[in-house]
Amino acid sequence: EFGLSEEVVEEGIKNFRGAPGRVEIVQRKPFKVVVDYAHTAESLDAIYKALKDEINGGGKLICVLGSAGGGRDKWKRPKMGAAAAKHCDTIILTDEDPYDENPKEILSEIKSGIAATNFNEENILEILDRRAALKKAVELAHSGDTVIATGKGSEAWIHVRKGEKIPWNERAVMEELLKENR
Repeated sequence: EFGLSEEVVEEGIKNFRGAPGRVEIVQRKPFKVVVDYAHTAESLDAIYKALKDEINGGGKLICVLGSAGGGRDKWKRPKMGAAAAKHCDTIILTDEDPYDENPKEILSEIKSGIAATNFNEENILEILDRRAALKKAVELAHSGDTVIATGKGSEAWIHVRKGEKIPWNERAVMEELLKENR
């Protein structure tokens, strides 16, 4: 349709490394670490299911999850929690972009969706500091497990109160934490 030869298209597909922040695999062994932008219940359900289906031999799915703040999309928070409860073995609730909203209230709304399921509350952690939440996920992971951090993907900032922005690179933070954890 664009006038490209079959060879050029084939070469492009062969060399495509994926979109930054979308099912971006940071590490494969001894446990897998994935960064993904998923930020709706439907996208979380899809990525969690896909990753859970890949796990063999009793490995666990450890999910780091936040939700949009600033009064946006509050309705989806319980649904996001329910999606996590459906597939994840451990859920670490954390900040994503709280803007001027109370971060604890955001986590409470996500948690309400988890509470509506039979998910074991002992496997829910609330760590507001996103870096600390990612660190905890890496510390909890064992060989054969998968850690997934959702919501930020390749976004360059965490948006907090009064328009302040904290520079952020989810993949780089994960790589740093993995080096520290060795």
